[in-house]
Amino acid sequence: MTAKPAVLVLGLSFLLACARNDPVSPKLDLAALAGTWALTSWQYTSVANPTDHVDWVSSFSLTGSLAVTSGGAFTVAPALPAGFGSDFGTLTMDADSIYWDGENDEQWVGATLKGSVLTLDWREVEFVALHRDGVPQDVRLVVTFHRQ
Repeated sequence: MTAKPAVLVLGLSFLLACARNDPVSPKLDLAALAGTWALTSWQYTSVANPTDHVDWVSSFSLTGSLAVTSGGAFTVAPALPAGFGSDFGTLTMDADSIYWDGENDEQWVGATLKGSVLTLDWREVEFVALHRDGVPQDVRLVVTFHRQ
C-alpha cells in the first residue's frame, strides 16, 4: 500500500473512532438524580452586566429542596426559576440536559452532576428582579443542590 491510501485509511479509522460515543464522558440518567437534594446556591446573573450577580441563598437566606424519583417525577420548593412557591412535574434526560416539565415552567436545562453536587443551568433568559428591589431585568439562573 502506498503512503496516500494508508494515510486515508488511518484518517478514516480515526474519524470513525471519534464519532462513537465517548465512554469516559459522564452521561446523566434519572437513576443518578433520584433522591433528595438541598438547595445550596441560587445565582441570578444580569444579562446586560454579567458582573452583576446575586446568590439568593447567601444574600436573602433562600432555602429549599428538590426531590426526584427514579422515574423522573419531581417536586421542588421554591419553584424554579421564579424563586417562590413550589412546583412538581416530570424530568426527561438527554445527555447533559434535562427537560424540566413542571407546572410553572417547561424548558431544557443544562445539568452537571459531580459527586453529590447537582448544578442546573437555566439556558433561557428570565425576567426577574435580580436584587429583589422591584426592578425586573433579563437574567440567567444557575442553581446548585447537594445530595442529602
